[in-house]
Amino acid sequence: MRDYDAIYPLDKWRDPDYKVMDKFSLNGKKGFVTGGAGGIGRNAAAAWAEAGADVAIVDIEPKKGELEALAAELSERYGVRVVPMLCDVSDREQVAALKTQLVDELGTVDVAFLNAGVNVPGDDADEPYEVWRTTIDINLTGAYMTAQIAQNIMREHGHGGSLIFTSSLSGHNANYIAGGPSPVAAYGATKAGIYEYARYLGAALAPYGIRSNVISPGYVWSGIHAGRIDDAVHDAMIDVVPMKRFGCNDELAGALLFLASDASSYITGANLQIDGGYAIY
Repeated sequence: MRDYDAIYPLDKWRDPDYKVMDKFSLNGKKGFVTGGAGGIGRNAAAAWAEAGADVAIVDIEPKKGELEALAAELSERYGVRVVPMLCDVSDREQVAALKTQLVDELGTVDVAFLNAGVNVPGDDADEPYEVWRTTIDINLTGAYMTAQIAQNIMREHGHGGSLIFTSSLSGHNANYIAGGPSPVAAYGATKAGIYEYARYLGAALAPYGIRSNVISPGYVWSGIHAGRIDDAVHDAMIDVVPMKRFGCNDELAGALLFLASDASSYITGANLQIDGGYAIY
């Protein structure tokens, strides 16, 4: 009979060299974040850099100067390598080029945050085809293509890893605000699709030691709301949140560090809701 207590240690903390906080370290790891210049993305990159990882911050062309400045700031602050990379995640050729660049610059990929996404004006039940197509191409197909290059690098280099996707509370319900649904039909459809795709990857990639999980943020003050909503809209939005406030970028960053690190080594196919309790109702 096998020694199951040896296979599944009962009390690792009794080992004088064991420290549970070490499981949150990303020392020596390599990762990339798509949508890296946005509020959620740059806070994730900062958390990973602070934890010891070299990180590629990936975003689109209009943010080139911002990416370079952000990478330099994080490199100086945390003493790791942070590299800006340009990519439109909806463009197949650009994503293929991103794979080459990641290997050239970082050597490999251990963790990937597939976060790039848009919520296009005009997204409602009567949205134009162009709005639907743009939302699907960036949010869902972009997540698929960038996840593919990440898991392919991990498998080609013979090691496991962690994939993390950004879903949303909009992928689970109609986001009722002040008695009516938010006009985000295409956005919600993509976010629901991302969750299901991540679950399938969790099952398919488990034999390779690659985990696949999702965060579902609720109302987060990530930067996109500034100047776009007034006090009445703000109050109507948080009225459906038990904690009665927006979340902050740093409140997502901790969860993203957890899912990237060995602290979550037995978690795959999961959806971590970070929504102030919105999903309770």
